[in-house]
Amino acid sequence: MSQSRWATKLFYSSAITQGAIYVIRPMITYRALELDATASTIGFIAAVYALLPVLLALTFGKMVGQIGEGRFVIFGTLFIGVSAGLLMAADTLTVLAIAAALSGIAHLACMVGGQTMVALKSPPDQYEEHFGRYTFSASLGHMVGPILATLVAGSTGVMPKSTSAAFALALALAALAMVPVISWRNEPPTVVGRREDSGALRAAGKLLKKPGIFAAIFTSLAISSTADILVVFLPLYGNENQFSALSIGIIISIRAATSMASRFFLGRLSARFTARQLITSSNLISIAMCVAMAFAPNAWVLGAVVFVAGFSLGVGQPLTMTLISQLTAPDERALAVSTRLTGNRLGQFMIPAVAGLVAASAGTSAVFIGLAILVSTTFIPRQ
Repeated sequence: MSQSRWATKLFYSSAITQGAIYVIRPMITYRALELDATASTIGFIAAVYALLPVLLALTFGKMVGQIGEGRFVIFGTLFIGVSAGLLMAADTLTVLAIAAALSGIAHLACMVGGQTMVALKSPPDQYEEHFGRYTFSASLGHMVGPILATLVAGSTGVMPKSTSAAFALALALAALAMVPVISWRNEPPTVVGRREDSGALRAAGKLLKKPGIFAAIFTSLAISSTADILVVFLPLYGNENQFSALSIGIIISIRAATSMASRFFLGRLSARFTARQLITSSNLISIAMCVAMAFAPNAWVLGAVVFVAGFSLGVGQPLTMTLISQLTAPDERALAVSTRLTGNRLGQFMIPAVAGLVAASAGTSAVFIGLAILVSTTFIPRQ
């Protein structure tokens, strides 16, 4: 498979699958509200989305080196569609939580496969460019997904008319995302993963002892958790403040669009500044914007703040992918990718549950202050 062909197929599929996930995520919040869920329950369901991926990410990292990156992308795409079908039928909070967990596992499989493919197939001097394009394609899906979801679902003001219609859209997108990658069903692994005598957890522990790895993974955890919380709690914040469902969908899309823009120019920025400088400055901006979100008086101001936050939050993820790829050998790179994703999912499991409790007791505005504190902690574990 030529370099241009695999990259083009992966980027197209990634954009569509991420679009499907970003149809699903905000609509899970709205479906939960339809089922009379409290803020703490919404936080719990968001945590369940990441719970099984936390437990499976390291295992996936070992499996992808034996099964192949392309097959992992196919499996993940297939089960995004399955979870969307289950969400259409979810009439209790229990079924909703199960479907959310399945979509989280499916999303993880796509990401493990896709990120490992970029890490192994890209020339080392093109990591920033390729990871930037990969995350750019993801941000394209993040931008388009919420808008399509709100348009298809319709609006009765602060709530959609039909969340089931949005979940049906996600199912159709998953089917469409399968088209570019289905030919990978017979592709072997690019590099056969290292077979560890110890378990996945112990192997990951050894990896974390390498200089720079823990700092990169912790930074990735904080940034990804912040972006994830915004997708889940902006609909709740809008519901509390009587912002329309359409305006919230547009605001979530704005965050993705500006993240996409920052990733598009990441190659040029990396030529002028070091990764450390870019991560430090972008995190400082993210902290300020999270605080500003807590005091946004209307949807227009909130949209402007999220516009800036999107730029800053978009920089960290591809840079941490690059750092981890540079610091690891090819035969341990799949495990490194999955260790990073484990960190991300661990944050996305713990933090939404805490955020739900904070929102229930102090309001959703307090959640944004908590996110600012979370991003501030990335300045602590430097190596």
